[in-house]
Amino acid sequence: METESRRNRLLAGRPQPLRDRVAASRELLHAAHLLERRINAALAPCGLHMHEYLALRLLSDSVHEPLRPTSLSMALDATRTQITRLLDGLEKKALIARALHKHDRRSLEITLTPAGAERLEQAVPLVQAAYASAWEPLTGDEIHALALQLAQVHAHLRGTGLPEDAP
Repeated sequence: METESRRNRLLAGRPQPLRDRVAASRELLHAAHLLERRINAALAPCGLHMHEYLALRLLSDSVHEPLRPTSLSMALDATRTQITRLLDGLEKKALIARALHKHDRRSLEITLTPAGAERLEQAVPLVQAAYASAWEPLTGDEIHALALQLAQVHAHLRGTGLPEDAP
């Protein structure tokens, strides 16, 4: 592990809690990147990537109340520009429809098309298989405990906000 030995050299002599926080952060970032790559590979036969899949999944859950781009942006932790590009691509594939909001013409509503629902139905088992494969080394109890711990970190980071100079 070249990366691990480099990290150990950089952190040599530092307190163990700092080394642990750096190691946990790096492992989390690398694991998230690899998981996204696996999900994208699993979705390739459907012509989707992970963010498109997640958007379709959220839209499928909002059949009674169409989503607005702002809600999608918050749910996917994406900028307005990123969401616009994502929606442009999904609309071009005829998987979603955008319409002016009934009561606020300045706002858009996004709905899943029948083709989008069909594509999502094809994609769900592929993504579930990718999740199962990714988490295979852990037991169900370990996955549950880790999910709770990650939720705590997520809530803490969300609650503290971003530094003023963050992009």
